[in-house]
Amino acid sequence: MRLTVLHPEMKLLIAEFAGGLMPLRLADDEQFSLVIKTQKEAILAAKIHGGLSFYLPALPSSTVITTSLITAFFDDDDAPLTIRTPLFGDDGFSRGIIEILKYEEVDIYFFDEHNYEWMSFRAILEDNGSCLVGDEEIHLLAYHRETVKSIHSVLNDWFANRTRGDDECTIQAVFKEELSPQDIFVLDMTPQVNGYQGSSGYRRDTLTRTDPGYHQERDISACLLRAFKPQQIIMNPRRKDTFKEILDHLVLTDELAILIQAKDSPTTEAGITRTIDRKRRSTHSQIDDAIRQINGAARYLSRETTAKLVVADNDLDVSLEKLEVIGLAIVKELFDDEGEAYATACKKLSVLNGGGMVMDYNSFHAFTHRFRSEVEFVRALKTLVARVKSGRWIRVKDEVFDGVLDWVEQVRTGDPD
Repeated sequence: MRLTVLHPEMKLLIAEFAGGLMPLRLADDEQFSLVIKTQKEAILAAKIHGGLSFYLPALPSSTVITTSLITAFFDDDDAPLTIRTPLFGDDGFSRGIIEILKYEEVDIYFFDEHNYEWMSFRAILEDNGSCLVGDEEIHLLAYHRETVKSIHSVLNDWFANRTRGDDECTIQAVFKEELSPQDIFVLDMTPQVNGYQGSSGYRRDTLTRTDPGYHQERDISACLLRAFKPQQIIMNPRRKDTFKEILDHLVLTDELAILIQAKDSPTTEAGITRTIDRKRRSTHSQIDDAIRQINGAARYLSRETTAKLVVADNDLDVSLEKLEVIGLAIVKELFDDEGEAYATACKKLSVLNGGGMVMDYNSFHAFTHRFRSEVEFVRALKTLVARVKSGRWIRVKDEVFDGVLDWVEQVRTGDPD
């Protein structure tokens, strides 16, 4: 049975959790269970491969040998999707995770960024030589914000240069038993995710997505509702004269218009197992297509003093005459080593008086999770655009990291059970 059916009291806790690994002790259970909140592609990769891998590298610090955790979901053998989890000796989450990794088996529950529960398994944990069972003495460091940032950087570098021996010494979580049906269909009619202009009043969702556009548009709408009022968010505006859709989203404030165009790829086994080279080429193509559509929409909206639009079945007049206009292209994924190319692409949005920015969807989700009001969102977006205008690429996930740490500090002193 699904976790949120048996334990509905956990819904709020999971909703507040930004993402990653969360140890939970349920009711009278002696052992922790593990919640993994991550992107659908990682969940699907775990489902396809029947498990996932935990890496616990021995990391030298200035005084001791320490460790932290990388959880890998193998959509690609060389560069899988990962979650980096710094571990600390004075942190309840860390103690819970370390305890779990020493179990022989654990119940794992998978949630996406919108808190939909997609699958759960009882998994066997097979330690093939991690530092938890090695001869080396490991000491977890004390928590500090700057230490968290340092460990994230070290883990990223370590994983990029890991060896075959490192791959062989992982803790393997092998799915043994289904705890709930996997063939899940979500029909969500809650106003929290459907209260925007252009909404049909509901959304449907599945873990595997063959029609990515429908789902991503509604994912983005739900994210925008964290920061903006429903009437400010317009999905799929169309020209009144031709009924042609001009872009995915138009967000209007008293001083700003944000033109958003998203491009996605199917979330299927074939889609997530494409080579990294093909994924990179797809990203560049998606960016170009999204920017082209944003600029086209801006031209149409500025052609007359008032643009005549149709949203769902309702007429809407929009004037950009006194507004700053920012373009935002959202694609499936970006790659850390291609920032210069993304910054160059953003220059194509300089025809807008406010410029523009490119984000991957997961960073956009994190951005709206971090900046949850119109004022905060707009200020942060303008800061990013200004930096890109100066020719410097800035990774959105770096900008939201401090917000994640704020949340961690609020809860870390409490025990996860």
